[in-house]
Amino acid sequence: MTSTPVSASLDPDRLAPDADDPEVGTVMRDEVVFCLPSTPADAIAKLLGDNILSELVVLVDRRPVGYVAKEDVINHLVGGDIVVAGSDFAVRPPSTAVQARNMLRPSPLLVDEHQRVSEVVALMAQHERRLAVVTHEDETVVGMITPRELADFALARRRVVHA
Repeated sequence: MTSTPVSASLDPDRLAPDADDPEVGTVMRDEVVFCLPSTPADAIAKLLGDNILSELVVLVDRRPVGYVAKEDVINHLVGGDIVVAGSDFAVRPPSTAVQARNMLRPSPLLVDEHQRVSEVVALMAQHERRLAVVTHEDETVVGMITPRELADFALARRRVVHA
């Protein structure tokens, strides 16, 4: 028997989660857009553009090892390190030797799927990031949060409030 009163041991967030501040796992994008360290820069640029992203997580064995920011791709493009020659990179050899590993930034912003949306937004603002990689407790990537998902959540919440 414990001396802690039952009321002190109950977590109100688990008993009655706040609908205005749900777990990030309910708001995240399930489809994770990622690249490998060997992904050529022109393919990264296409992934960023096609998915309206500012950052792209780099995975090795389904584990995040870093990320590439659109600014790094642009800097290499302006510097002449990347040659863009056509829109279908899948059927042609890479036109650049620059790969994700050459632009890799350490420490992608990792959040747990059970963290509250407000916590994740605060972390993204604090770290000046536009991508949070959502992980399961064993650090397996299960989703991602970008301003797009946050806007969709805010819009859905607004519709419920004004319905």
